[in-house]
Amino acid sequence: MLESTTRRAPAAANAPQASATAAAPARPPVSTLPAAVQAEMQRSAAKMKALAGKPTEQAALLDQWIDSHTRQVPMKNSVVQNLGPTGEGLSWWQGALANSVTPALMGPAAAQDLTTGHTRKLSEAHTGLGFSLSPMPVGLKTTVTRDALDLSNHAAAVLKAMLGAVAAKDRHAVAAAYAKRNGGKTLSAALGELILDANVRGPLMALVPPPVNEETLTLDAFLEQIAVGLVYSNQSAAEMNADTLDERRHSNPAALLSHFGYTAGPLILGRWGLQMRVFTPKAKGRWQTPIVAFRGTEGVQFDVQGKAAAAKAKADGGSMQAQAAARRGGIEGTVDTVIGDASPTQIGWLQVQPNQDLIEANLARVKGKAISTGHSLGGAIAQLVPALYPAEFDQVVTFQAANIDKAMVDKMRAYNGGKGQADPVTARHYRIDGDVVPTAGEKPLDGQIYYFDRVSRDKGSGKPFTNDAAMNASAGHVTPMLSTYLRGQRTLSPDLQEIVDNGLKDEATLSAKPGQKVQEVKTVFGGSYATAQDPRIVTEGNRKLATGKLHLVPGTDPFEEVVYANIAYNTLLSHIENLAADRSIKTFEQFKTRAEPLLSGTAPLPLDPDDVTLSKVLNMDHTETDYEARPIVGYPGTMPAFPAKYAPIKSYFDNGVPISPDVRVQVRSQLEIIWRAWRG
Repeated sequence: MLESTTRRAPAAANAPQASATAAAPARPPVSTLPAAVQAEMQRSAAKMKALAGKPTEQAALLDQWIDSHTRQVPMKNSVVQNLGPTGEGLSWWQGALANSVTPALMGPAAAQDLTTGHTRKLSEAHTGLGFSLSPMPVGLKTTVTRDALDLSNHAAAVLKAMLGAVAAKDRHAVAAAYAKRNGGKTLSAALGELILDANVRGPLMALVPPPVNEETLTLDAFLEQIAVGLVYSNQSAAEMNADTLDERRHSNPAALLSHFGYTAGPLILGRWGLQMRVFTPKAKGRWQTPIVAFRGTEGVQFDVQGKAAAAKAKADGGSMQAQAAARRGGIEGTVDTVIGDASPTQIGWLQVQPNQDLIEANLARVKGKAISTGHSLGGAIAQLVPALYPAEFDQVVTFQAANIDKAMVDKMRAYNGGKGQADPVTARHYRIDGDVVPTAGEKPLDGQIYYFDRVSRDKGSGKPFTNDAAMNASAGHVTPMLSTYLRGQRTLSPDLQEIVDNGLKDEATLSAKPGQKVQEVKTVFGGSYATAQDPRIVTEGNRKLATGKLHLVPGTDPFEEVVYANIAYNTLLSHIENLAADRSIKTFEQFKTRAEPLLSGTAPLPLDPDDVTLSKVLNMDHTETDYEARPIVGYPGTMPAFPAKYAPIKSYFDNGVPISPDVRVQVRSQLEIIWRAWRG
């Protein structure tokens, strides 16, 4: 017998597998529904209305209805079948490997969820005795099922009638009563997990309490403009405050900052890819809380010298300036990917740890407690920094963010329960279901989690909105989910309308790749959770296992390659930063004068202590095989051996880091940015 850990009834044998890609046909208007369905809608709505003012009873009626219509759907497709067109493009051996390795690494249930485009734990594996006609007729067998709402016979219309019968003023109370009945699981989370088709779920979610109240939604939608957009820019403060067109996502930064009463501060560049910016409220701004934002990864890539990015820019007809910018972006993205995302420690730590003095210098200038925000890798850093300096922050708001180590979450929890008890740091985390980045890391800071689905269709097609695993993992990670969500709402306040008019846009709605069409994109609310009930699939163990062994993989060690390509720049930068931090230096002119010997010198510079630590964390080898030396011939019949030699890092430890003229020119060009990053 297969073990069953749920009370759900099994689905019919021919029930379709629950899938993110399956889209329901257009729903007929109520007037065209069968008379029996209309009668059931009226009866169910009447029952709900009869309980008006009794939220506990109304929640119980909803709970009973949902429970009675929930079925266990068998998940029978293979990994390759789940991947759809992506799976079809795999060779036979790649498909066989995917079908065998993915369930082995992730577990059969997680493999089904991930490859159907979901990063929440929706499926469940059951192991029991199985029977077959093979030579071994009895043995252990694992099957995977997923709970889904049976929406046959127009059940969605009945549920919509029941939800619509709850008075608007009572919806929060009914939702609270539902959560109390279900161990804290919210009504929105239940609908989000049981109804995966966003076309069906969207109208139902419009009848439950929204993700957050209007005030919080307004703040967080504005923070999204900063975390997903502005903090990625290398503009000066003056350029950003006057910029009326973000060329990538067509937002109007100047209009947004002006409307909400904020001024962008100087670009803050640290070592090993850290980038942040402080946004200061004006005297009559919408809020009076400073915002500290951290940049995420400049595109996941491995382009150590930026050559591939520059070549692509040239092939696209880009100017020399565009090619140079692309090269810089390729280098920055590679540093972020390898040092930030692939860190064998927690994600983001190797960008935070060597820059703590820089971060502290900027927090010291912030007046009052701040909001920390970031996207992706930046979202992890936006949690790490408040965990290190909790007294400096009021809130943390992240978007599509990786998580952090449990020890850092415990550190913040201890502060909130102790010194910060009177004014604890709160956290809100926004995620797209199917985006794999939030599966990394051990835990998010305590607070609330909000899931959305990003769905799209060809513009003007009128087809149902759909998504899939590949779309969620790529476009889902970079979509401005709250801005897109707001564009699907009917009635908006003037502040929210400002974000709709001048905020970030999903890139697929602006242009199309070759062979594709411009898209219409929606984000549909998928449920809210307390962080204690975080439903995500956790991949951090596999991530750390893989990144901790990268130095053992034959061939070039990616950590060493990135460190060696960037160590000269970061070493010189650390010495220049020491001058910027020196309070005996009062003016920028004095700073330039003191920096000149470093910029015009030729001697190697001592390795920064933080980079000594970095080399140890990354397990950098101090010796390597010298293939240019004469081989050592052993006994007859044995292969010749090559002697070992010291690796460059050993020389850096002993003799310092040589700084090339190009690196000195690069850092010289950034002197004003460095000075402002430390002095404001």
